[in-house]
Amino acid sequence: MSSPHGYRFSSSRTADRLVAGVPAAARLAKAHAAALPGTPLLLVLGDSDTLAPLTRAEIMRLAPGLVVELPAPANVTLLPGEALPDAATILAVQAGLAAALDQPADPEMALRKAAKAIVRSTAKPGDGIISRHCNRPLSQAASSALLRFGWIRPGHATLLTFLTALAMLASLLTGTPGGLVIGALLFQIASVVDGIDGEIARATFRSSKAGASLDSIIDAFTNVAFLAGAGCNFWMQGRAEDALVGMAAAAVMATGLAILGASAFRREGIVHFDGAKRIQEQTGSPNARLLKDLTSRDFCCFALLVAALAGVLDVALKVFLAAVIVWLVAIISLLSARAPGQE
Repeated sequence: MSSPHGYRFSSSRTADRLVAGVPAAARLAKAHAAALPGTPLLLVLGDSDTLAPLTRAEIMRLAPGLVVELPAPANVTLLPGEALPDAATILAVQAGLAAALDQPADPEMALRKAAKAIVRSTAKPGDGIISRHCNRPLSQAASSALLRFGWIRPGHATLLTFLTALAMLASLLTGTPGGLVIGALLFQIASVVDGIDGEIARATFRSSKAGASLDSIIDAFTNVAFLAGAGCNFWMQGRAEDALVGMAAAAVMATGLAILGASAFRREGIVHFDGAKRIQEQTGSPNARLLKDLTSRDFCCFALLVAALAGVLDVALKVFLAAVIVWLVAIISLLSARAPGQE
């Protein structure tokens, strides 16, 4: 192994700069601790020997116990800190298997590009077609803006989702056709906003079971509240049959979500509603693939918005009720068929 390497930032400004919500030096510290556990982080800052309090606090959070030597001893090879090498790159350079990294010509631009790449990487492989092409680009743009503030947390975005859901429900409960359309629009907006808390959590290494469970519960509340709220809206307009369809869809969906959430909590200690989808990934059965298509939240939210704008939400809810009944039956069937010991 070659001699120890340290890291040089062109200035304390770039070391302390937030890169997708985390100071650059703290991101580097996490990668260093993963690559070379037990070794100190040797830093040189171009114009200072001091890191900002937030940067030091984030280093302690992301790399507990890591010793930071600043400035680094004079006899170490310095890698450019703004390059933000990952653990694999640090190991390769340290072992002499890769050439030393070049200093970025524009350190600030390099960090901005890194921030964009980090936020882009927060997308989920299982994103549906509407999420990939509509929701995710919008939510990631919002996440990028919010992550410029060091105090932002996933919980702030979760709260925003909940407030959007409450505004949606209030709009539906006006009992007017206009309130129905605005409620459907807010339902779609909630679907977009729902992605922000997860993106912030993944970008800043703040994912937790409690946060994920709360996010899932608010998602479930939003889904059921839209269906029940639409039913109430129809009832207040004197459309009893359409109201019954909305209420029935809400009841069936609430039942299915309760089954999935309870099953996940028993198995994993976390509330989520992906149990049937995960079984589908294991079985690959045609029925399970159909289930995934029918339960794509991003598609349903968008389709219901289009239906509301077209004035045919009542028809869409009838179709949705039929689909959600199939979904519930499939959930019960798939979970019942789970191998013993997997529950």
